Amino acid sequence: MKYSEVMALLNETGLSPEALVHYIPVSNSTYRRWIKTSPLEEFPKEYEVSVASGVYKLLNARVLSYDSSLVNAFLKNHLPEYFQAALKQLDGSSDIFPKNSSHQDKVMAVLSNLGSGAKVRTQVERSTKKIMKFSEFGSAWKQRISLLLKIIPSKEISLPEKAFSYGALFYLLWLFDLTPDTLPVFGFVDDFGVLGFAVAYYVKRFPQLAEGIELIG
Repeated sequence: MKYSEVMALLNETGLSPEALVHYIPVSNSTYRRWIKTSPLEEFPKEYEVSVASGVYKLLNARVLSYDSSLVNAFLKNHLPEYFQAALKQLDGSSDIFPKNSSHQDKVMAVLSNLGSGAKVRTQVERSTKKIMKFSEFGSAWKQRISLLLKIIPSKEISLPEKAFSYGALFYLLWLFDLTPDTLPVFGFVDDFGVLGFAVAYYVKRFPQLAEGIELIG
């Protein structure tokens, strides 16, 4: 990845270096050094995680948009490892991924695929306490999880459309089983972004279900 790709993405935010450091965990001086570096140079690997985390935060804050071609190009290579594996496994199926699918379409397809199985749905329904463990990360996590859990018993939503919620919540269960004792919030920043895909879908399609839930970020 070149400096030009990163800087084009960050420039799209319209934010100053001072404002961007609230989203990307690097110093102001580091960001200013990036600005002065030749756009043709390779971007340092050690900063890619910080930038990826920042991009998801900027998306959550609606500073960046999932509709952006720059955002989609960046996120395509910076999803959590589990989603990278799932995308590779499913990428050959035209039934799952229509031609010219966007990054967002592919993530939603993975969530739907995960949430379509009866065993997965049963496991989610029996594991509310585990899922709510992620609420310890703060209000934003709690609000997103609460909305997705609200989808499950809703009579207004068909079972196929509930698959996105089941898939997203099952994904959290998978993460919980990896580290059941101590959940490191920093390591799950990108996973918070994955939840955002499902939440955005339901807020747009069923805004009435978001009533009474103050979505943060």
